[in-house]
Amino acid sequence: MKYPRNCRRRKSAPILSVCSLSAAGLFAGAQSVCLAQGGPLSAPPVAASTAKISKIIVRGNKVLSSSAIIIASGHNIGDACNEQTLEDMKNNLTETGNFGIQHNPDDKESWVKVYSEERNGECTVVIDVDENDAIQNITVTGPGPIKTEAILKVIHLKRGALYNPLHMRADDNAIESLYNKQGYIAVIGQDETLDPKTGVLTIPIVVTRVSEIKIAKAVHTRRRVILREMKTKVGDYFNRNKWNSDLQSIYNLNLFEDVVPREDLTVGQAVLTLSLPEKRTGNINVGAGYSSQQRLIGRAEISQTNFRGLGETLSLLLESGGIANQSSVELTFVEPWLDRKHTALSVAVYDKTVYRFANSLINATPVVNNVGTATRYNEQRIGSTISVSRPVGRKYGAALSLRAETVHTDNLALGGVDASILQNGPVFVLGGIVNHDTRDIPIDPVSGGYQSMGISFGHANLNPPAAYDPGINTAVFGPHAFTKFSLEERHFVSLTGPRKKPTDSRTVLAFRFVAGTSAGTLPFFEQYLVGGAETLRGYRESRFWGSNMMLGSVEIRKPLARSLTGVLFTDVGDAWGGPYTNVNISGFQQGGFSPHFGSGLGIRVRTPLGPIRLDYGIGSEGGQTHFSIGNVF
Repeated sequence: MKYPRNCRRRKSAPILSVCSLSAAGLFAGAQSVCLAQGGPLSAPPVAASTAKISKIIVRGNKVLSSSAIIIASGHNIGDACNEQTLEDMKNNLTETGNFGIQHNPDDKESWVKVYSEERNGECTVVIDVDENDAIQNITVTGPGPIKTEAILKVIHLKRGALYNPLHMRADDNAIESLYNKQGYIAVIGQDETLDPKTGVLTIPIVVTRVSEIKIAKAVHTRRRVILREMKTKVGDYFNRNKWNSDLQSIYNLNLFEDVVPREDLTVGQAVLTLSLPEKRTGNINVGAGYSSQQRLIGRAEISQTNFRGLGETLSLLLESGGIANQSSVELTFVEPWLDRKHTALSVAVYDKTVYRFANSLINATPVVNNVGTATRYNEQRIGSTISVSRPVGRKYGAALSLRAETVHTDNLALGGVDASILQNGPVFVLGGIVNHDTRDIPIDPVSGGYQSMGISFGHANLNPPAAYDPGINTAVFGPHAFTKFSLEERHFVSLTGPRKKPTDSRTVLAFRFVAGTSAGTLPFFEQYLVGGAETLRGYRESRFWGSNMMLGSVEIRKPLARSLTGVLFTDVGDAWGGPYTNVNISGFQQGGFSPHFGSGLGIRVRTPLGPIRLDYGIGSEGGQTHFSIGNVF
């Protein structure tokens, strides 16, 4: 198409011109008027063109098809052929990102040119494109903890496609999101380019690493005690999921009032700081206590739960008095890290009195041949327990324990079959347990669960009292082997959302289920005992016994104040079976399996010694008040 001499195009604009003769020109020597992009030259207004696009020609494309480019332009044959249409087509194609950005990033007007040619009343539109290069291959550098194959799956640009920075930005976001979902922090480097010679697209990924870990306020606790609880190490890729798990593990040491983290992040680097105000871990307690089992008893305890600053526990407990008017001593040592695999060792040596029941055991039935004059059943245990445990991954664990002790029961005024509970002699028990623990804070959980399965093998060589009624069940004496099995499930659901930090309190719905059975002849004191503060509230201590047991509990725990929690509970359970079913001491009559229910309310007061617990439960035999330390489960 020829242009009149006075028609001028802007240098910065593509060819977008429509030239025609004005009506005035027909009467004045056919004066030419040119309408060019940027506004008309000096000329009277003219009527809008009514021409339609009859043909579209695409030039400069190598990878993209002409039809695809025409579709992307937003117009097609039959549309109006005017300046606005040509401008729309140019803008639509420019915004696709497929043209010009790679070769002339600073000259946007050269990326796409659109102009028309009119002949014989027909309009042909020509599209000239500066097509970006095709991607021949894709290389990912610095992927770190995520495999390259996983990264290539989330991006849209593939081998053979045009390099498109707009699509690449979306792919960069997808890559960073992939890392974030797995807990990592990653950014795409600024040198992300397509090599024009080889066609290789290089995607540089910078994954944040831990450059330093700082500890503040932990004065007594040694640094290695804290760091060994952490899976996050200097030089590792920073993972927020692992970091949060580390914070929970540190809080679970029960050595610190709070765990306050800080993350200072720069490109590729993370400086982690932990502020750990320490608890008071050394305690000397002297005083007196009262319970329905022991009655008034003097008590002295010296304990250090961060012995030598290594997280070790060393404690000495002395008790004197009580109903039995006997003394107890127990020395305990716990080493939480025996080796690099986090094997823990616990050793206890003791000479202690166990108060089994809460009231006198004298029967109403006359005794034919008294074997004693005491009115209380107590066990004097002398021995030791040693156990080792080891985590298996983050959530699983296993433990082995060995208990060796000599048990002596007080002489009681019991006769006949009732006297068979009076057993003296050595007992050896080897036990094993595996567990799965997903609780957020084991000492005070609001979410997660705990499951365990245990088995123990025991041997006892028991002697009857020196003088006993001929009606005593002699079958329970002498050497006997026995085996015990147990299953336990605990689950915790926060009714007010997850904790934001370890010290937060939440309203919690808590469940517990415990079941046990046995094989062989159990000593009376090795039976399952149900009833009292730790099992079936609303009933006397050790109210039900047997070679089998079942127990279920539901609690709603609601914070009432900063250190005060209210509890509503319901327990159901029983113990039954075994050679002591016919024993009937002071109304402790046994029978077959018959679930017993107890419900009530209680309070928990948080103290440096742990939660102090006071519960009142009502069962089928009346009401009972229970006082103890720590949560029931």
